[in-house]
Amino acid sequence: DREIRLGGPLSGETRDEDELVEALASDIRDFMTRCGLDRTVVVNVASTEPVPTGTELPASSLYAAAALRAGCPYVNFTPSMGLHHPALASAASESGLPYAGRDGKTGQTLLRSVLGPMFAQRALAVRAWSGTNLLGGGDGAALADPGAAAAKNAGKERVLADTLGGVPEGETHIDDVPSLGDWKTAWDHIAFDGFLGTRMVLQTTWQGCDSSLAAPLILDLARLVARAHETCADLVC
Repeated sequence: DREIRLGGPLSGETRDEDELVEALASDIRDFMTRCGLDRTVVVNVASTEPVPTGTELPASSLYAAAALRAGCPYVNFTPSMGLHHPALASAASESGLPYAGRDGKTGQTLLRSVLGPMFAQRALAVRAWSGTNLLGGGDGAALADPGAAAAKNAGKERVLADTLGGVPEGETHIDDVPSLGDWKTAWDHIAFDGFLGTRMVLQTTWQGCDSSLAAPLILDLARLVARAHETCADLVC
């Protein structure tokens, strides 16, 4: 906790993007020096950002750019832009640094990434895929913002588009339920056609502890990119 500090951009920020990136990179380098570290992995576990609409870099991309400038591998555990912002594409490629992400997938999106290929491989035509998420803690509060929720749901749709070849009808709703704390519940209703057009339905319920699901993945990803950095491997996930 002693290393927690105000980052940026802050309300009323007057520094331009390059100044912000340099300030954040300097913080990372100072941290490495104080702790006597050979290498540092920068991991984004912040709340999901709304999809940027202008040319300005969102906070996740500023921190990702700072990681590159400090010579550090980077992991984006969220659906936010991070290094996937078009303005950072050449910098990420030219840096030669290993990086991973976008979105760790610990609940509903994880299930979709598993079930989507199953339907495709069995030639089961998905007609509709609808879902509801009940989230507590900081995640639920952050995703109560319509822009952040839209960005999160866009990630869920990308999984279906990639595995099914398109996004079926249906919507996903995210509800903030503070009393759930670190636990989350996801319901999915999937309507699909089988042999000779036989109509069927799969319904799933996922209840999990977010921190317990995320922690081992974060540790593994940090170790993976640190090892790649150590061996000078050119790893892009």
